[in-house]
Amino acid sequence: MRPFLTAETVPQTIGVLLCTYRRPDDLMLCLDGLELQTRLPDEVMVIVRDGDRETDAALNQRAPGKLTIRRVVVHEPGLVASRNAALAAVQTDLVTFLDDDTVPRPEFVARVLEDFVSDPTIGALGGKDRCFFRGEFDDRETTLVGKIQWFGRTIGNHHIGVGPMRDVDMIKGANMSFRTCAIGETRFDRRLKGKGAQGNEDMCFSIAIRNKGWRCVYDPTAIVEHYVGRGKEARPYGLVESGADTMRFREFAYNEVVGVWDALTPLQRCAFFLWSVFVGTGVCPGLVQAMRYTRQLGYESWRRFGIAQQGKLDAFRDLLFA
Repeated sequence: MRPFLTAETVPQTIGVLLCTYRRPDDLMLCLDGLELQTRLPDEVMVIVRDGDRETDAALNQRAPGKLTIRRVVVHEPGLVASRNAALAAVQTDLVTFLDDDTVPRPEFVARVLEDFVSDPTIGALGGKDRCFFRGEFDDRETTLVGKIQWFGRTIGNHHIGVGPMRDVDMIKGANMSFRTCAIGETRFDRRLKGKGAQGNEDMCFSIAIRNKGWRCVYDPTAIVEHYVGRGKEARPYGLVESGADTMRFREFAYNEVVGVWDALTPLQRCAFFLWSVFVGTGVCPGLVQAMRYTRQLGYESWRRFGIAQQGKLDAFRDLLFA
């Protein structure tokens, strides 16, 4: 149940949370972008893994500027642990999560604050992460963003969305903001596997906020530039390539099921299981997609199919019988 918001509870403060691990150059560029905001964030929290000397050194050497930066140390690997450590330390009315390889446009913080002030029913807000990859920005356009189809297939497109602000089923972790009172005791899902990015942690969290009765919206004018090609960690999403790391890819498939699970009814979960096995996606293939990419990838297409199905079956088993 949403609390009744009065004039006294309209959000006044906004914090930016940056979870980072051994990407000091990216982090410094992100902080530079936050320094140039037309409305500065009230606080920037940098979540640093214990032992990450590169990030510690970069922060220690950074000249004092206009930002209020607070460092939070986390001892457990994985993005879920870092995000939860950030939530435990939040002191502002609104919280914005940005990836450390993004650079917000100068009006970004002001835009996010304005959106939340304009509508007290908004609990979660996602913006566009305009992706720079392989030497160029992806400036395609679509109005179909952040949807979960009835059989569980997800449609992201947060990086290329256009149009007015509207309700969506999920938002993307590179650029997502929440009303702190909407979060309450909700935390990022520890069922997710992996020790790095732990895909779909953003979907799980935004679905949890929406399931509490808050609006989850997407505003394509709240923009960050996302330099995804500079990261050290290979990530499966969005690409159909050979040579996928077996364990990482299996964990990705597992998390694909966990991510969407709480948005589906029991009947929809049955449909999702059948679609996952027989169709799937190019990234996380079922039978149809494995056959489709056989000409391009050969045996690798079927290796990916086997890994993906094992990861998904592990998730279905754990969610149904654990």
